[in-house]
Amino acid sequence: MIIQHKKGLSIGLILFLLLVIGACKKDKTETPAVAFKITSYYPNSGNAGTLVTIAGTGFGTDIKQYSATIAGKTAEVISATAEAVVIRMPEGGTTGALALKYDTQSFDIGSYTYQDLTITTVLPANGPAGSQIRITGAGFSSTTTPASVFINGKAALVVSVSDNLIVAEVPADAGFGAIMVKVNGKEAKGQDFTYQAIASIKPLSGGKNTKVTINGTGFEELAAGNIIDFNGTAATVLEASKEKLVVVAPDGVRTGPLSVNINGQKITGPVFTVVAPPSIGIVTPLSGPKGAEMTISGTLFSAIADENKVFINGIAVPILSASENQIKLVVPGGTGSGNVRVVVNDQATDGPQFRDQTLGIISVSPDNGLAGTTVTIKGSGFSTTASDNKVYFNGVLATVKTASENTLVLDAPNGLSTGGLKVVVAGLEALAPQDFRRAGMVTLAGGPNSDTFGTFMAGIAVDHNGNVYVTDRMNKVVKKITPNGTVSVLQAGGADIVFDTPYGIVIDKQNNIFVSDIGRNQIRKITPSGQNTVYVSGFSPGLMALDNAGNLYVNINGAFAGMNKVNAIGGFTKITGPLWPMAHPVVDASGNLYYVDSGSASNNAISYIPAGGSNLINWVGFSDPGYADGTGTQARFNSIAGGVALYGAGKLIAGDRYNYALREIDIAAAKASTLAKFSSGFADGTLATAKIGSMDDMAVDQEGNVYILDANNKAVRKVFLK
Repeated sequence: MIIQHKKGLSIGLILFLLLVIGACKKDKTETPAVAFKITSYYPNSGNAGTLVTIAGTGFGTDIKQYSATIAGKTAEVISATAEAVVIRMPEGGTTGALALKYDTQSFDIGSYTYQDLTITTVLPANGPAGSQIRITGAGFSSTTTPASVFINGKAALVVSVSDNLIVAEVPADAGFGAIMVKVNGKEAKGQDFTYQAIASIKPLSGGKNTKVTINGTGFEELAAGNIIDFNGTAATVLEASKEKLVVVAPDGVRTGPLSVNINGQKITGPVFTVVAPPSIGIVTPLSGPKGAEMTISGTLFSAIADENKVFINGIAVPILSASENQIKLVVPGGTGSGNVRVVVNDQATDGPQFRDQTLGIISVSPDNGLAGTTVTIKGSGFSTTASDNKVYFNGVLATVKTASENTLVLDAPNGLSTGGLKVVVAGLEALAPQDFRRAGMVTLAGGPNSDTFGTFMAGIAVDHNGNVYVTDRMNKVVKKITPNGTVSVLQAGGADIVFDTPYGIVIDKQNNIFVSDIGRNQIRKITPSGQNTVYVSGFSPGLMALDNAGNLYVNINGAFAGMNKVNAIGGFTKITGPLWPMAHPVVDASGNLYYVDSGSASNNAISYIPAGGSNLINWVGFSDPGYADGTGTQARFNSIAGGVALYGAGKLIAGDRYNYALREIDIAAAKASTLAKFSSGFADGTLATAKIGSMDDMAVDQEGNVYILDANNKAVRKVFLK
């Protein structure tokens, strides 16, 4: 019984172990087999001993399972991997069909020809048009017909030939296919060649982290097999296929060609241009209902619509149209209130907040003016009862004269200052797309039908109390105009100061007044206490400028006479600079002198002398007249008779006489832009409606207001810009 019990235990143990083993076998995950697939073989000719490679996928790796024949004669299988089997052609073999057998599977490979002509290797086996490949083998040389090479059936340029080596140039659009060599009626097929080319990249511009799609042919399907660089800086490949790559522009990307390198073969594509992120200037409206058309103005948008994306409160909104400076879309409604965001080629910028509501402002016309200017506001959600619409100009309430659901008409209120314009209706608020500027032109004194001033006024200046002074040549005096427009004659000791021909005028920090008198060849100094003395004499002085040290820079009245520098004690020296200065010069805080030269630039360009240096000609503008904003000599003026003046930090303002324009110059960028462009005539009004007769000289007060000597209209005009 003991023995029987032991026997029972042994049988039970064996059964248990079998169950465990069976369960383990079932739990083990088996890798599914890849189908045995043959894609190509090469070479297709050669003598005994030639090694033929059969390429494909899913091959078994047990070499003992393989056998091969050529025209029925056994060939030796010398190696086997999952993607290639290599066979050696036997001695005594004949041309015929090459066959391969693996286990119980048989495969017809193709024809093999016994001959001297054969291809051993092709290096490289990939590349772009114009690259060279080296074909090694045998039987290439011929005394009758030179060898020819074909890639995927397309003729390649043969560069050189020896019996064992051909160098050939890859033709354009070669595609993917076998290398073929033909000599004396014989032909030999080698391995497949992969033609590579970049057809296009999109987008063509952007910056760090921009996703770029590269379209072309012959790319590696494994992302790591494609090495991408942007003008030499390596990039990351996100997606890869034979015809498309998606990459990310790297940190430190610079403008230059994009390249793809595959197996050591470099393909150069189009230039990728690095641009800064976009910027949003004005969004209109900043609130409104579903269906309202929104316009986003700014810079560095893409003219290709699908390269721009717009989000309101994080919700993507379809775009109607796009240019480099403007994007248009329809407000979809339901976005809620939140920031407007523009993304151009993966570079983003945030703009102002948009309010998802019925009340909105589309436009304000004009967008600048002075108290009393009639203003029309277009939008949606206004009350048809005028008094129910509250309109504020930078916090100052205005009275609405007429109202409809989409239009309000009112006058800009007294106490107006530059700032935001807001409409309030039934507890809802809407902001205008941009600030309403207290801007425009008024006549401070004089006029075409007034005898306040004589004709031929020449110079203008403003003191630190806001009083304006002009040289009235015809009446041989200097006229003073108070901020409220009261006009008087400049006096000393209770008596009018009489000049021969008063011309230029400047005022220093202590409110000392310097007046150039052409007729007497002197500059007079009038102090705030009324002292009137000759400051310097000995030359005919014209328009002038002062530097921070108290030196005067004086145009010499005369053809090609130039400029004198007068020091603080009245001594003067000729300086290197303009040949024939006819307009008001200016000196900045660093001691740089800016001037207009009729002798070298026909009064149409601004030049300057760096502090301690020599003059630079045509710094901004050109000798030919015109009207164009731009940088350096690309800018155009038409007689800067109004001269130049300092206009805030790092800026100049120029009086462009025959364009009737005030032009701003960014000193660091040497860039001219237009602040205001008037028309010819005489009329006060907004910057768009005001008219002026001439710009003979110009001055700027501490608040940035510009005073223009309008001699043609015998008037002093005041321009509000800020």
